[in-house]
Amino acid sequence: MEKNTVELGAECVVEEPALLGRTYPNWRDPLRIGPHAIIRPYAVMYVDTTIGARFQCGYFCIIRADCWLADRVTLMSRVTLEGRVQIGEGTKVMAHVYLPTKTILGSRVFVGPGVTVLNDRYPFRRERAQVVVQGPTIEDNVTIGGGCTIFPGIRIGEGSFIGGGSVVTKDVPRETLAYGVPARHYPLPDHLRGGNRPEFLYPQVDLWGARVDPSWSPE
Repeated sequence: MEKNTVELGAECVVEEPALLGRTYPNWRDPLRIGPHAIIRPYAVMYVDTTIGARFQCGYFCIIRADCWLADRVTLMSRVTLEGRVQIGEGTKVMAHVYLPTKTILGSRVFVGPGVTVLNDRYPFRRERAQVVVQGPTIEDNVTIGGGCTIFPGIRIGEGSFIGGGSVVTKDVPRETLAYGVPARHYPLPDHLRGGNRPEFLYPQVDLWGARVDPSWSPE
């Protein structure tokens, strides 16, 4: 008999048809989702993944195995986590974003719609023994504008701001403004300093229906 594939916390809302606990050969642990999650129809989430409290996702989200999501993460519709992805507390990922294997997002990160993240600079052009995939590491309080492309293996430093439509091919120092194709670096204006505002990221506001979140306050 197959062991349990899903462990749901208290007061989760799962709207059908969502597929939770999808298995694969030699899987180890159930999909674990913390309390007060909101999961919309057609989401697909694999075993061997852990998701924190007050998670919410839109329609057609895919979360493959070996992902780790902290509390209060929001994934909008048609976001794909391609396995072995880490996401920190309060991070919000907008619609139509692709995060490949071995991508790391810190806490209070905002990823705009249509962002594509890469993890291999030379796909299918190297010997198998030479292939080492590595997505980028995006540190806390980074904002990435819509439509950006983020190259493999780079690090985007804490508090940086990436302008929409940019192609980021190299490391971005902390608290830097970067934009362009390829992105160039500029001093971060004063009005963009201080990190992303938690009142826009932490409350579990249900964007698809009336709901309030009394569990979090900026004070």
